[in-house]
Amino acid sequence: MSATTLNDVNKRERILSIDRFRGTVIFCMIIFQFIANFHNLGIVSHISSHAPDANAIYFLPNFAIADIVAPMFIFAIALSYIPSFRRREEKESTKSAVIHFLKRYLTLIGIGIAMNGINNILDGDSQPLNYAMIALTALILVAGIITLILRGKAKKVCGKILGGLVVFAGVAGVVIALVNFIMLVTGKTRDSMGYWLVLHHIGFAGLVALPFALIKGKKGTIARFVAGFGILGLFAIFHEGNLANDLFANNLELVDCVADGGFAGGFAWGAMLILFTAFADIYYECKKKFVAATVIYLVPVAAMLVAIFKTLPAHDSFAGAMSTFLPINKGSVSPSYVLISIALALIAFNIYDAFNFYKDKFDPLSWWGKNPILLYIIEFAVIGGLTAALGGFFETASAVVSAIIVIVTAVLLTLLAYILDKKNIILKL
Repeated sequence: MSATTLNDVNKRERILSIDRFRGTVIFCMIIFQFIANFHNLGIVSHISSHAPDANAIYFLPNFAIADIVAPMFIFAIALSYIPSFRRREEKESTKSAVIHFLKRYLTLIGIGIAMNGINNILDGDSQPLNYAMIALTALILVAGIITLILRGKAKKVCGKILGGLVVFAGVAGVVIALVNFIMLVTGKTRDSMGYWLVLHHIGFAGLVALPFALIKGKKGTIARFVAGFGILGLFAIFHEGNLANDLFANNLELVDCVADGGFAGGFAWGAMLILFTAFADIYYECKKKFVAATVIYLVPVAAMLVAIFKTLPAHDSFAGAMSTFLPINKGSVSPSYVLISIALALIAFNIYDAFNFYKDKFDPLSWWGKNPILLYIIEFAVIGGLTAALGGFFETASAVVSAIIVIVTAVLLTLLAYILDKKNIILKL
């Protein structure tokens, strides 16, 4: 199997397996959420449910199918993280690359904040903090609409204002998460101050990983492995500890209080991304070494899984079972969840990469994979709007009608992905 060097990637040579892998993940993120609205589809309607929901679809103890989607998307980001940073660095400067990446991942968090604000508007939320987020969201929406209408220099100026507002929203999101964490630790609240969407923890992970992108060559790969496991190890100590807060039995419960771990859990997501970038380095160096690294990594993870299964009492349900050491728990982004998610994502990508030789004009997964963020935003606006307007109908629709609606929606979104690909319309952050 021939090597794929980092220089090849820096020349923007597209690798089909990466596009298809990313496309599969974003397709699942969008369609799984849509399917959840159709209650008469039976067990399939719970495909987007996460552990520990009793209705979720499980394939490991306390690990649902939906729990692997976000880690796989983070791996898809990791595959382009270092090459993208190097391109920016070579084209401009290291300082420029760092600033660009800071803006990029703060923008992801900012988009998540705007989506939160829209949800708050639809839900009629009256919390003071959410009022501020609603106001910021309104500014972003107005600036976005004006940017679309304007032309020429005015469009560029308004676009920069829009970008600044989204980055500011990203900074606000990090600050809110930190303040929320401090309030939880000090016992001033037991509630989350805002829902931590998938874009939040992806953006936060990108920020955590940024310092380790500065180290080049094989030293960089080693440093990223050491840093990834080191950060995860420190998080494991925190995760299993206790801050002696009467409101929470342990830190697992504290971190689990905010969806996907909030501020504290962000470092676990960051460790995941850093480790993925190290594996991506090996992939670009030589695919055979990547396969070998995957196999080597799987050995201790498999041993950990066996240990987890052996600790399960015979009477425990498969869905709700937890090990006595480092329980698999997406809610608190437990270390075992991170390690197992990495293993599953590596296995999945190796399968995709094995079919990299297959090339055809009809390649819907690669169409999806070339424009994931734009498709995610369009889905939120269009499908989210339809769900808000027709949610009652979706919930009561028969299984046949529900299946038809889901299939038609998937086909239309795929057609949109095809059109965007042909017209080379890509949202770049």
